[in-house]
Amino acid sequence: MKNSFLMRNPSTLIFLAALAIFTIMVTVLSEAFGLGLISTSFVKTLGKTLCLGLVAIAMDLVWGYAGILSLGHFAFFGLGGYMIGMWLMYERTRDIVISSMSDAPIPPTAEEITDAIGHQIFGVVGSSEFPLIWAFADSLVLQLVLVVLVPGVLAFVFGWLAFRSRVAGVYLSILTQAMTLALSLYLFQNDSGLRGNNGLSGLQNLPGLDAVAQDVVSIWFLWASALALGLGYLLAAWVVSGKFGSVIRGIRDDEARVRFLGYSVESYKLALFTVTACIAGIAGALYYPQAGIINPAEIAPIASIYLAVWVAIGGRGRLYGAVIGAGFVSLVSSWFTGGQAPDISLGFYTIKWVDWWLIVLGLSFVLVTLFAPKGIAGLFDLAGSRKWPNRHGADLGPDAGALREREANE
Repeated sequence: MKNSFLMRNPSTLIFLAALAIFTIMVTVLSEAFGLGLISTSFVKTLGKTLCLGLVAIAMDLVWGYAGILSLGHFAFFGLGGYMIGMWLMYERTRDIVISSMSDAPIPPTAEEITDAIGHQIFGVVGSSEFPLIWAFADSLVLQLVLVVLVPGVLAFVFGWLAFRSRVAGVYLSILTQAMTLALSLYLFQNDSGLRGNNGLSGLQNLPGLDAVAQDVVSIWFLWASALALGLGYLLAAWVVSGKFGSVIRGIRDDEARVRFLGYSVESYKLALFTVTACIAGIAGALYYPQAGIINPAEIAPIASIYLAVWVAIGGRGRLYGAVIGAGFVSLVSSWFTGGQAPDISLGFYTIKWVDWWLIVLGLSFVLVTLFAPKGIAGLFDLAGSRKWPNRHGADLGPDAGALREREANE
């Protein structure tokens, strides 16, 4: 029992316990199953925040642990949302079409129903035919597979091309940003097959569950989001605590030395990049049904930059720091941009936080980077009064001044 993974990683156990307590408290205080002290809209906000925490974990793995500043992981997040959104919109439209045709003197054929669904979905972009990418939109199982497969394949192909060419540092960041921009611009086109700028809407309506109130649905998604975050955190903690985690940290700190030791640096990078893209896709598939709509603006490069800011503010290189950063910035952003923060009158000028929030966020990122590189997570070290080994002890390694006991405790 003492050698179990959770016992050797108490921070993981604490995080999972805190997540469980949080989920139970929100459920008890919700309108659906509890005291009604938390509105349904805020429950959805909390559920979406948990999803953002999951994609922040994916970002922290590639940036905080492997040193790969990816500015494209929110694209994978959006692709996951598009994949599940296709099924939700198709099935919801199908229910509406069948209901509207139920009173027809002659029962409609399957082809007529399909044509009517296509007209309803794509009429806004001047079409009525289903593109090839909607071939599996009527199958929930296949679309769930695509939630993981599409971001994973895109990440694998991009990563294979980039890493085998040994592109690294700022050049790799620019390439990931270019990939995100290209994908976003493509989806803005009406002939992309995903309704262009209109995106996919009405995703909050679960097919076949019209009788279920939204307050109940919001709690269901909160549970699903909490479960996904817990499992994602557990997986990430397990990965970074073993040999794989040691290698990717070595790649971050000294890639040339890791390659000299015989490790296939490109393979490790590619595996991590692909897995984290799949995690981001799952997070997006849970996020957008709670948001109710997804459009190409969600995949714009600025979204991935925000993701990097969240991780930096929370404390990169620490999984719980990434979650805290995403949750903190997301909730504070909702407060400032939702008109809840009071305006400040200076006499000659009135500060409206809706306009100033992005400036505050950017300034916070700069200040954290310069003066608190450990982010919010660094406060936990201070609170825990973490003690480091004495730096002036006896030499414990082959070199003078080597203190191997510190390395063993880090």
